[in-house]
Amino acid sequence: MTDEQGKSASDDERDGDAVDIVPLDAAGMHSPLEIPDFDDLVRPVKLRRRRPAVSTVIGSVVAIVVVIAVVAAVVMLKPFSAVHASDYSAAAQQTSTMAKQYQNTTVALDEALQFLYSQDSSYSADKVKTLKAQASKLGRSVDAFADLRAVKDDDVAAAYSTYATQARHFVRLSENLADSAKPLSAMVTACSTTPSGTMYDDDFYTKYEQYISTCKTAAGALDNVKAQVVAEFSGTLTTTLDQMSDVIAQMKAIGSPSSYSTGSEQGQQLQDLSSQLVDLDTSYGAVNTFQDQLSQARENADPTALLNRLNTAIQQGYASTGKK
Repeated sequence: MTDEQGKSASDDERDGDAVDIVPLDAAGMHSPLEIPDFDDLVRPVKLRRRRPAVSTVIGSVVAIVVVIAVVAAVVMLKPFSAVHASDYSAAAQQTSTMAKQYQNTTVALDEALQFLYSQDSSYSADKVKTLKAQASKLGRSVDAFADLRAVKDDDVAAAYSTYATQARHFVRLSENLADSAKPLSAMVTACSTTPSGTMYDDDFYTKYEQYISTCKTAAGALDNVKAQVVAEFSGTLTTTLDQMSDVIAQMKAIGSPSSYSTGSEQGQQLQDLSSQLVDLDTSYGAVNTFQDQLSQARENADPTALLNRLNTAIQQGYASTGKK
């Protein structure tokens, strides 16, 4: 044994048990440089599944749905809320229809009330029926405008609202005059001809009293009609007839004009009262007055000026779309 060997042996002995060194090529040992088997590398590794909380999943889904709904609303509603040139064109076509229906209604109204303007005309149930049908057409054409997309334009909507109020007023006036036509015609027949003759005729007072009674009955039938202009005329006519009755009563109280000379006080009073009867003309003078009142009522209900304003609003809206 050499000195080095002896020294190593002595050291090993000092450390206690001897250490056995196993060769790397011994059975069951693998070298650190050995390549692993391919099947071991590609074999799937089972991992533990972790599921998110149910509340988290539901919250996420709801949030996604809300976002989708908001986006869809913005995308879909924005183009549909706008008023396009074609919408204004449709509105202009409808105002043309309304203007035509108004014109047709005025013609039908003139025809139905022709007896007020011509002695050769009389009440016609067919003409009244035509007037009612035409007024209804006008009303429907006015209402139809409200369904157009152009009313989404605030200026058009405001102009239409004002026009529609006036147009519907004219429709009601036309319908009410149609319902008043028959009793109005009867009034014209009963009141259009005052008694002829002079106060020196024996039947002068009798004829006037009969005329006043007949005319007053006809006028009374107009008291409750829906057309205000007719009802007001009925009240005025009745007041005039009462005044005529009062004049006749005063003349009868004085006595027969044949009993007095023209220059006497009683004769002069009779002449003055007779002149008052002429001034209280309930025939054509009264009818002419009613014609004027009726013309004014129709003019007040005429929606033409407001329709022109509506057309202006439509034209401005159309121009705002960039169309020319």
